[in-house]
Amino acid sequence: MISSSQIRAARAIINAKQSELAKAAGISLATLNNIERGVGDPRTSTLEAIERALSNAGVEILGDVATETVTLHRIERPAALDTFFASQRVLEALGPESLLKPKNVLLFARWNRNQEEERPRVCLFIEGQARVILFDKVDFNLGNGARTAEVAGIMLAVFAFHRGRLNYIDQVLEDTTTAEPDEAVRRLRSLQSVPLQHPSEFIDVFNSWETCMSTYGERAGHPLADLAALFATEAV
Repeated sequence: MISSSQIRAARAIINAKQSELAKAAGISLATLNNIERGVGDPRTSTLEAIERALSNAGVEILGDVATETVTLHRIERPAALDTFFASQRVLEALGPESLLKPKNVLLFARWNRNQEEERPRVCLFIEGQARVILFDKVDFNLGNGARTAEVAGIMLAVFAFHRGRLNYIDQVLEDTTTAEPDEAVRRLRSLQSVPLQHPSEFIDVFNSWETCMSTYGERAGHPLADLAALFATEAV
């Protein structure tokens, strides 16, 4: 079970305040403060919530009777998860309570050479204060209404929380997953990116914003309609 010293070390390594970790773990600031000071006898569920929040922030906690370790994985590349669960991971990373603290969010599209059908995938490179997350193995695409909804939902969150830190690459890249994570990150950082002002700028790189809007934009409750409405309101 995680110790008070490991919690303090983990916060230091990801540059997180007590209030930020408490919010991410779903506990009170007073509770976390007491745990870090060794006061009281915290519940197992509380310690598990703290460790889970730190794990989501890329921190691995290990320990036995002889050693305690706190390891930060500076580069994370989630496996090819189901797109629904993957989109939840993206939204957690982008949200206001994220311990990642994004300072740069990059949208890009890549070809997928491992399939017969050539359909670009939508990818994200989220750079935080202490580590980065590369979502390039998940099959985010605009192939149907459900998949388009996932992409639009992600873009809604990006524009809501990180508009001033949002960029995109204005060409479809080769398959980035053929490179090791550190090499893929290096390549992405070396490429010229452009500030993203409107979702159509990115969508038009590999698809058609107008076509997507004519197909899904008027469906009540579809995130693409909500995304379009956000910018329609701003234009008024």
